[in-house]
Amino acid sequence: MSIITTPQAVSVKHDGTAVRWFFYSAVVWLLVAGLGGLLMALMLYEPLTQRLFPEAIRAPFTFGRLRPMHVNVAIYAWISMVYAGAMLYITPRLCAAPLYSEPLARATAVLWNVQALGMTVSLLLGFTQGREYAELVWPLDLLFLMLWIMLAVNIWGTVARRTEPRVYVSVWSFMAATLIAPLVYAVGNKVWDPAGAYTGMNDAIINFFFVHNIFNVWFTTGAIGLVFYLLPRLTGNPLFSHRLAIWGFSSVWTGQHHLLYGPGPEWLEIMSVAFSLLAAIPNTAFLINFLGTMRGAWHKVRDDVALRFLATGCVFYVLTCVQGIAQSFRGFNLYVHFTNWVIGHSHLALVADYSFFSFALVYALLPAAAGRAMASRRLMEWHYWLALIGLSVFMVDLWIAGLIQAQNWAVGGIPFIETVRSLKPYFFIRLLAGSAVGVGFLVFAWNIWLTARGRGSAVAVPAVAAAR
Repeated sequence: MSIITTPQAVSVKHDGTAVRWFFYSAVVWLLVAGLGGLLMALMLYEPLTQRLFPEAIRAPFTFGRLRPMHVNVAIYAWISMVYAGAMLYITPRLCAAPLYSEPLARATAVLWNVQALGMTVSLLLGFTQGREYAELVWPLDLLFLMLWIMLAVNIWGTVARRTEPRVYVSVWSFMAATLIAPLVYAVGNKVWDPAGAYTGMNDAIINFFFVHNIFNVWFTTGAIGLVFYLLPRLTGNPLFSHRLAIWGFSSVWTGQHHLLYGPGPEWLEIMSVAFSLLAAIPNTAFLINFLGTMRGAWHKVRDDVALRFLATGCVFYVLTCVQGIAQSFRGFNLYVHFTNWVIGHSHLALVADYSFFSFALVYALLPAAAGRAMASRRLMEWHYWLALIGLSVFMVDLWIAGLIQAQNWAVGGIPFIETVRSLKPYFFIRLLAGSAVGVGFLVFAWNIWLTARGRGSAVAVPAVAAAR
């Protein structure tokens, strides 16, 4: 089969209603997740602030309920809905065929919002499986699987009807992500076992198989396809290497390195560490492709905010991979595990990588789907700098706090509460930095609202969707 190194978008009959629904809804859920994060940051700095809520409604706003709501809404509503909308926009254009079913895409968008509302309410009310990243109760698990299958039907159905004989690497990524993610989710959430017969270490192994690999097969594999579509389109350069893109498309199965020094099988820990180190291969391939495609186009980052978000997200993604590989070494894992270092690493992945990719996708694709330019370039600039500076301070602050925790625990003899007290200044910086990021989210949402209301100038054929 011949290959292509530039995503050739073509004009197809596609009204983009579902794409707009996905993007607009995702922005709303970003604000919900962000509000939960700010409340938790405030509680970490001053726990007594929980008393601001009347006692009758205080329970849903405890840290233990806000945290799973914050995480699940961020990854399964905000990021995943942007991914789904972008895939539905891009796939028909790369396949030179209409979307398999626009009504199915609209139904998927509506039900995804039902899912997001269900997870928000149920987690705040305390209905949870109590398993990290797999807290959703059984009926919501089944609904989520159905949503992924509906998305997969549209992606695979469009590919089956393609008139473009050459398959670009982004399409391979979308097909793989929508095929494998439901399987990983079903296994990790034990949808066959709603009564919870699997307990103890066996349950932990399954849980962390899911935690790491849902990021590998959905958030990362999907993101690679989205980046390799958007990067050539925004830079005007062909993808540096299709072969490297295929290597970067490859993934590795990890998870047990989250449970090092636990009571799990030794052979499983060794294999997980080995697979984690092997992740350097596809990650290096991604880095080379990113730098090669950006060659001669770095000056465009100054004027194109979407490209700036995308390029920044790629840089942060490489840093995430370096940190992730480092944390799989037993010595370093023992040192930083259970500290704020890991929280900083999680935000590096979820916000600095996948959310920055999502911001780029919305800024680049929404004008094409809505038929008008973004309402305000100035708001886009404010959003970028608030997000970048606020998030950078946020992460560095948590990494330093984590190293302080690790050092105190390693030395020994320091009362636990003294370590907690020593972190209060860092929690204050975290609150301020998180507030800056939150203001950036509000600026982003306001710009999207203005654009949706028709404040942006009309555009006939947005550059990112121009015909070949």
